[in-house]
Amino acid sequence: MTYGDTDIGRDYGAEAAKVRELCIAHLGEHLGTQMAALARPGFGLRPVKDGIAPAGHTRWGGPALLDPGTPWPECEGAPLSLFAVLDVDALGPWLGDERPSAGGLLNVFYLEEDPHSGERDLPLEDSRRCRIVPARHTRAVEVAAPAPAPSSEPVALHAVPVVTLPSPFSVDYDPVLDTLDYTGETGTEDWATYYAAMPGWLIADRFGEAWRTYCEQEQGLYAYDDVHFSPDQAFGWPRLEGGTHDLRALSADEPYRHLVTIGHHDLCGDGSYLHFVLPAKALREGDWSKTVALEECF
Repeated sequence: MTYGDTDIGRDYGAEAAKVRELCIAHLGEHLGTQMAALARPGFGLRPVKDGIAPAGHTRWGGPALLDPGTPWPECEGAPLSLFAVLDVDALGPWLGDERPSAGGLLNVFYLEEDPHSGERDLPLEDSRRCRIVPARHTRAVEVAAPAPAPSSEPVALHAVPVVTLPSPFSVDYDPVLDTLDYTGETGTEDWATYYAAMPGWLIADRFGEAWRTYCEQEQGLYAYDDVHFSPDQAFGWPRLEGGTHDLRALSADEPYRHLVTIGHHDLCGDGSYLHFVLPAKALREGDWSKTVALEECF
């Protein structure tokens, strides 16, 4: 896959096969096959440049796109900020079974606060902080944010199709990696005791750098053009740097689903990512009320 190519009608199966080969090459047949089976389609999100068409109405910021009569979402009387709009219908067939059943437009809202004030009335993981509001293409109209909600100029986005895996990039790897079968794998390493306690470390150690290189050089995730790192992504598995215990709790029945990660808002005063995630069943059924926004602050 050439990461500059925006053709979202490409063959996911062929790209997933390349990822499977990479997994087996670094993890062996037993673990590599299991890791590859976790692959999910996603999209790297990038600001549109000259000559590149946006992914429909997909964008950061700007006015919301709401069905007439839809109230602007609030949290304890405070209007939320419109962080993004995802145009699911413009993303084509790449998502396959990961595609939300209703399609259409998804408005992504969040309670934005001054990161330097030191005042947070609600816990970061409180589901009231975020809201996903769907809309239909045929009815949606632009709605400006009411005061005092912060607003920003819209930034049109194009979507680059990628294959994603559960994050193996650090000791705070995606907790789904602990659910794999490590029989016969953890006893042959110098750090066998640690791997037995947190087996996902083994995949992070053996595979993390190889996967990072593949993402950056082959898929254009996290590093492209003049951008050295950006976690901005829709669907698939998100890149994680820490604080994954909430994902473990969210995946009691089956692994969580990821809607969008936004990495360019200074929510904590020192840099952060914001992952919008929800239970798998909720995504299938379009029950956006189950969505939570998990912050990773640095």
